Amino acid sequence: MEHRSKSNPNLQPLLFTPEDFANCFFRKPSDKEYEFLTYLTICRRLLTAEDLAKLDAVNELGRTGYKLMSIFALLSLKLLYSQVTMKQTLELVRGNDNLRQIIGVVKVPSEATVSRLSGPTQAIADVEVMMSRVRALYSKIKGGMVGHLSVDSTTNEAREKPIKGKREAARERQPKKRGRKKKGSPEEAEYLAAKALEEEMRARYLAESPEESISRLEKRCSLTAKTNSKGKKQWFVGYKTHIACDDFGVPLAFVVTGACVHDSRVAVPLMKLVRMNFVFLYALMDKGYVSPDIEEYIRMVGAKAIIDRPAYNGVSVPMDPATAQRYKARTTVERTNSELKDGFLPVKLYRRGANARYDISLGVLLTTIKKVLAVVAMMQEQQQAA
Repeated sequence: MEHRSKSNPNLQPLLFTPEDFANCFFRKPSDKEYEFLTYLTICRRLLTAEDLAKLDAVNELGRTGYKLMSIFALLSLKLLYSQVTMKQTLELVRGNDNLRQIIGVVKVPSEATVSRLSGPTQAIADVEVMMSRVRALYSKIKGGMVGHLSVDSTTNEAREKPIKGKREAARERQPKKRGRKKKGSPEEAEYLAAKALEEEMRARYLAESPEESISRLEKRCSLTAKTNSKGKKQWFVGYKTHIACDDFGVPLAFVVTGACVHDSRVAVPLMKLVRMNFVFLYALMDKGYVSPDIEEYIRMVGAKAIIDRPAYNGVSVPMDPATAQRYKARTTVERTNSELKDGFLPVKLYRRGANARYDISLGVLLTTIKKVLAVVAMMQEQQQAA
């Protein structure tokens, strides 16, 4: 049985000023280097003492030993500087003395060394565990209350071969008898049994843990199609990041799946993850989340669902003015998705499988830290003004 000491994470290092680190470098660091040092410092605070000891231990594989924390720093640097490959990242570090000092290396490791040590590093520095600790801290800051919970997803293109869908054997469909089933007939008994099974499966789905629901989702790289603003289908190969944000755009929960997973299948697990630390009043979603399971769960937790409805026979159902005004708050999750893709993820993921999903998860963690920093700074300004 593994024993872990309780971590004592603190977001205060995010509020350091450049002057606090001015004497630690040979030349004045740039704003980007200060930002990287800030993210690396707060990530260390989110790890337990046992995890830090493992990451700070020198790995003796190869001619030169490297700390796993240096490998984690390189993975984070690759995302922050929007480098497509690790080769570009290592070239950047070789030409920057400050980055080598922040990472803690004298000699920059090779690509093979980083690739070999990435697996153990990712196993110790679990992004989902660090994300849960950020959520707990943010819940204390905000009092555990969320006004509008906005849920959306974004695709992440990958240079990877997608999985092949399984083709079902052709079945001969028996023509169904239309109309109301005759009382006491076999058709009525079959219909009632199917309805009872459907209700039982729904109740089981709404009651199970979010981890159990997420475990059944496809995680591998897959193919999906999205309709653009001109009504044409665009095909993507890669992954999909599902995020639930509050009114400030802070990600409260996220799930990384294959691109083929429909948005509506992830909404309930996301809200269950949020409910571990927060209570939300409204759930805002677009037309892709129209589902009786989603609406039933939102009613169960005492919240109100505001979901845009698709047009029926070319006629759309408008929202009332008050609901439409609240629905505008959903732009927060769209801006967060844009910030994630533009600021922390490359245009195309070159790592594959679990490594690609780790990059996406680490990008979400860095985005969350950035958003929480902005909220903490805003609250401090309000306190000083008062």
